Amino acid sequence: MSFAAHSGPSDWTGLPQTAPGFRPSTHKSASSVEKDYFQPRRDHCGHRATRGAWWSRRSKRPFTLLLSCVLLALCVSVPESALGKLIIDLRNPNRGKMPIAIPDFVSGSSGGISGNALADVLRNDLYLSGLFHVVQAPSDNSTPIDRPDFDRWAQAGVHAVVLAHFETRGDQLVLEARLYDVPMRRLEMGKRLTGRVVDHRLMIHRFGERVMEAITGVQGCFSCKIAFAGQTESREIFAMDYDGKNLGQLTRARTIVLSPDWSPDGRSIIFTGYGNGRPDLWSLDVATGRLQVVSSRPGLNASGRYSPRGDAIAVSLTFNGIPKIFLITPHGDIIKRLTDGRGNDISPTWSPDGASIAYVSDQAGSPQIYAIGVQGGEATRLTLDTNYNTDPDWSPQGDTLAFTARMNGRFQICTIRTDGTDFRVLTTQGSNQEPAWSPDGRMIAFSSTRRGRREIFVMDASGEIQVPVSGIAGKAPAWSPRN
Repeated sequence: MSFAAHSGPSDWTGLPQTAPGFRPSTHKSASSVEKDYFQPRRDHCGHRATRGAWWSRRSKRPFTLLLSCVLLALCVSVPESALGKLIIDLRNPNRGKMPIAIPDFVSGSSGGISGNALADVLRNDLYLSGLFHVVQAPSDNSTPIDRPDFDRWAQAGVHAVVLAHFETRGDQLVLEARLYDVPMRRLEMGKRLTGRVVDHRLMIHRFGERVMEAITGVQGCFSCKIAFAGQTESREIFAMDYDGKNLGQLTRARTIVLSPDWSPDGRSIIFTGYGNGRPDLWSLDVATGRLQVVSSRPGLNASGRYSPRGDAIAVSLTFNGIPKIFLITPHGDIIKRLTDGRGNDISPTWSPDGASIAYVSDQAGSPQIYAIGVQGGEATRLTLDTNYNTDPDWSPQGDTLAFTARMNGRFQICTIRTDGTDFRVLTTQGSNQEPAWSPDGRMIAFSSTRRGRREIFVMDASGEIQVPVSGIAGKAPAWSPRN
């Protein structure tokens, strides 16, 4: 049976008409014009101010003016937390959720998309991050977005508020959105975005990423896609927005496809497919839908994972015996064999610096997670708390691994530090597998059977918030890089 890509619409071949919002992640589409009309504050030396160690505010006391004068004279940078900066410190394990209000966006034109629908996209983004308590906020069309009622929001216990105004002009959408610091009664950040009306969700996602960056110092990834192996009549590669919208089918192979992974530039997806009757490693050009074989060696060519720089792929091969981890070029040439010994070695994942690879091996009798340097050396076993562990994925921060552990007859998503400590269980309902970190390290996509069929879910990094997103049966989620 031939293995051919589906030919979709001419502007982005490879996707059916049911996915109008999908673009290769390297292309700018919705936010073709994004204007920042509020500049970041500078410290007394003229440098961009640094961030403090927690999200909080310190009231300005009488000595503050004197202290500021001394610091100005010494040209010493002052952390923004000391100046009342709106901050969520991602390093603080005891941080609380920041209360934020997002009233319906105000429309300056009649008809078309509603302000509630636009605001709902942002509310959901910030909620799923696990960092915010989104406060119910009644719509108020009478207050201009440049003159917020700080007293009203302060009485509601809100620390941040987003106000936005939008207009539709034919097929174009013009959106102006502002983030305000309520206790300090000031504008924190503002953006003006223009794009197509059909891309309104992407525009809001991009603004949400800027909100995350303004408050946490780390850009969000709400505009990212999730690719996965959908289980329709046959398994095919699908892609969707991270929140499940704009679902599109990338292949029409009518055969088994497994384990997709995006290239670091977002232009291609590698996966294992049986199009030629055997498990080969394939590459899909997301923009054109073109498919080509990367590795078709005898036996298994499985679990291909791009290196952070995209110049190598870690893959499990069996052409010379039992499964071992190899490094190959993006064109399929072998660079080196990385693992040895008597165990079956599968499911590699790269550290974000590209210096190490974690993988699964049964060399000790049951599947466990090990780590080894890319330059070689002795492998180190990381999992010790449970006797069956698979599907490792290295966090973007480099300090944590998410993985699947078998517990009480079911599979659950767990995390450990990369030194093997701080074992945590994130899921308890149903059977849960194949965790995949978002590019900002704030969310994890995974597959779950808790609603009967296996579906893609997304949760925040702590596991507190867990929601289904795929809409169809699927497994093996993989995040695209940031746009």
